[in-house]
Amino acid sequence: MKRYALRLLPVSVLLFVAAACAASKSSNPLSPDVAGPIPGVGISAPTPVTPTAGSQIAVDQQPITLKVQNATTNGVRPLSYTFQVASDSNFSTILFSKAGISPGDGQTTVTLGDTLAAEHMYYWRSQALDGANTGPYSGAVSFTVYTPVVINPPGLVSPIGGAAVSSDTPTLTVNDASHSGPAGAITYLFQVAKDQAFTSGLVQHTSAEGSSQTTYTVGSALADGTTYYWHVQASDGSHSSNWSNTESFVTPAASAPPSGGGTSGGGTSGGATGPGNFNLNSVQIIGGSPDIRSWPATGQITNITFSPGNFHIDYTKNCQWPGVDIGGGTLQAATVWFFQQIGGQWYGTGGERLRPCQEDKGLDNPSDISTGWFYSSQWSPMTGHVPAVGETVGFMVVAGSTRADSHTIVQERTGVVLIPFPRDGVTTSYPPFTWQEQ
Repeated sequence: MKRYALRLLPVSVLLFVAAACAASKSSNPLSPDVAGPIPGVGISAPTPVTPTAGSQIAVDQQPITLKVQNATTNGVRPLSYTFQVASDSNFSTILFSKAGISPGDGQTTVTLGDTLAAEHMYYWRSQALDGANTGPYSGAVSFTVYTPVVINPPGLVSPIGGAAVSSDTPTLTVNDASHSGPAGAITYLFQVAKDQAFTSGLVQHTSAEGSSQTTYTVGSALADGTTYYWHVQASDGSHSSNWSNTESFVTPAASAPPSGGGTSGGGTSGGATGPGNFNLNSVQIIGGSPDIRSWPATGQITNITFSPGNFHIDYTKNCQWPGVDIGGGTLQAATVWFFQQIGGQWYGTGGERLRPCQEDKGLDNPSDISTGWFYSSQWSPMTGHVPAVGETVGFMVVAGSTRADSHTIVQERTGVVLIPFPRDGVTTSYPPFTWQEQ
């Protein structure tokens, strides 16, 4: 019989073999020591959600959060995510990179640790991997970090505080508006009006920005002896400031007329005689209006405009006479009077009331005065009487409510102006007046 001898290996050799076996990679796909990429496993690219391509992100809205729709895989290993931000679309200069991010429920996010510089474009992407297999990066998505343009209101310098100005075409001055961000060329919108709502007698103008201060000299003469309000807004065409605070000033009073009466078209208060033998002292007042002929003429009419659908009147005492309540809380500050000659006799009466600072009344055509203002026999013979085009008629503004009543706090009026009666359907503006009581 043949015998085999059992040969024992040294202990050191046995330990080496055991260590070599322990260092080999596992074929178990869930093992952390899985041997290389697992064949047949595919991982899709995550889908970028935010920021979207071309997003504009304000510099003060940082740090930025990146979000993707989770990738898909046919493998059994869990995925993790890598996010990158670069200054170029090729990702040759990576500014932020973070790997090993656990997936969220359907979407995965990461927030950058630092802020990015403004006025630059950036690119971001993401990738999913399972420790053995790696999916492709998503496409690069661009976004821009910018500094928002904020333009502050300009500061009003002069005139302010109700100061009296020396000219009826005053110069308004503001300190230029401060601003942040890449603003364009800044301009200033000046608004001047007789009321703080900026609806009465509005004048506006846009001026290019000056050096530290910007000015505007009012182009057309403002009404004499009148309080005006003004404010300013700055803009670069795409971004605008809030309106500045509102300030006020007072224009100079009207110059006293020359002694001995005015020039052609003028006369003295009350007893002046104008075209068509107009004389206020000989006017027959009708319609229940009070006799205002002794009231002093403390103001003047500066403009009358007829346009289809509207009657407009400017006068120097606008916004200065106090309103009176004629019932229901409605204040009336003044009344427009109308004068016309019928059968050789001049007649006059209050025609339309004006609320405080009001300058416009609805009127389809000038001829509608005869029935719109004087719609009953109370104003006979003016009711229904339409002057001929070009015929001389008159206007005056009286303080308070004096149309068919007499409610007033001050007994004042403007001087009378005479004009040729305008044609219907066109816009006609005065001055020049045919005659003006001084």
